[in-house]
Amino acid sequence: MSPGMPDPQALAAAVEGLRRAHVPDSRLAVWDVAVEEDEGRLRVTGWTTIEPAIPALSAAAADAGAVTEVAALPDPALGAEVAGTAHRSLAHLRREPRHASELVSQLLLGEEAVCLRAREEWLQVQAGDGYTGWVHRGSLVRRAPAEGLAAFHARLADGRPVEGAWIVPARAPVARERPGPDAPVAADLVRGASVRVVEEALEALQIELPDGAQGWIPREAAVPWEKLAERFPPDGRAILDHVGEHLGVPYLWGGTSEKGFDCSGIIQRVYALHGVRLPRDSDQQSAVGTPVDPGEDWSGVADGDLAFFCETPGGRSTHVGILARGGRLLHSSTTRNGVAWDALNSSATGWSDFGARLAARLNGIRRVL
Repeated sequence: MSPGMPDPQALAAAVEGLRRAHVPDSRLAVWDVAVEEDEGRLRVTGWTTIEPAIPALSAAAADAGAVTEVAALPDPALGAEVAGTAHRSLAHLRREPRHASELVSQLLLGEEAVCLRAREEWLQVQAGDGYTGWVHRGSLVRRAPAEGLAAFHARLADGRPVEGAWIVPARAPVARERPGPDAPVAADLVRGASVRVVEEALEALQIELPDGAQGWIPREAAVPWEKLAERFPPDGRAILDHVGEHLGVPYLWGGTSEKGFDCSGIIQRVYALHGVRLPRDSDQQSAVGTPVDPGEDWSGVADGDLAFFCETPGGRSTHVGILARGGRLLHSSTTRNGVAWDALNSSATGWSDFGARLAARLNGIRRVL
């Protein structure tokens, strides 16, 4: 390269350094930034959710004699309607904007996300747990957040639904066109779904979904969000009983509902209903709470502690389950084809060769309650 000519490799290295500094976890941000060269001139282009990084990108570009064309998300082309809400039982978050792409997470009915940008029939979104992914346009309804974007972000991060929301605490209920078990089905629901109640009858509730569709559910099939703790207290035994209701539910990579859970999905969903906010993936969850020493007899374990497992000693946690006193483990596992009990303690009920293999991969225990 001639003296004084722009060095694209040096600029790309500087941009990569900024990415590592500002986006330590690529699951929780968008950093779609590239160095382009056009007729000997360098440009730094793209999009990011990390707006404070843009001045640093501009400075690095200026030092290299390049121009910066990096914008903060959400994309202004979306207009004011950047609050997206799942309007059916599940909305699938995929790694890339195509149906065949990996399922990374899900939004439940009534769950909200920030819409970041559009690509043909797909919307890139950021959920309340910070996770980013691509959702098909047909899975969301969009509106302008009444409280403003910053307050909307804050409410999502706190795990608070819209004011007046009711939460579905039952497994796999359905809304019907009129009260009564024989009426035609109006909508599929899932545990944890958020709905709006428009009429209260003696034995039924009329609900409205985010897209305006309405239906009827039994009176006990939804509770006001403010009263959720009465049904789901932040107690380890209650959490184990709750997860036990999902025994036999199949394993689904990326799944976060009773239609199919992955290992960390069931942890995140159940603990959230019990008032404990946790990140999406097992390695992220392993950084929450305080460490627990189980002791040789596992007497140090309390109901509701989380056990983490790794593929190689000291490596990143790739599996998680909920512990019961004595060293029993309740988890969603591909080996068990879904939600099942195992034992990490050789003297506990359910000890098996698989439990022994799990115990050998134990990467730590954390208390989050």
